[in-house]
Amino acid sequence: MSLVDLLQIIIGTGIIFLIMIQQRGAFGGALFGFQTEFFSKRRGIEKQFFYFTWFLIFLFVLLFIYKLISK
Repeated sequence: MSLVDLLQIIIGTGIIFLIMIQQRGAFGGALFGFQTEFFSKRRGIEKQFFYFTWFLIFLFVLLFIYKLISK
């Protein structure tokens, strides 16, 4: 297993976790099972989680392209 494979596993797990905790319309995220009836704008830490999720997705895709080209 190469370093790129290990990084993809770690980043993929992080993406899954971040998506689970920031489900729209769920107070505390889908991870905890609480639901509310209203939607609000992303603010504070929720906004940071959103941007960090997209950053990890971008890194994941870059690693995938690197693996594809390097073979």
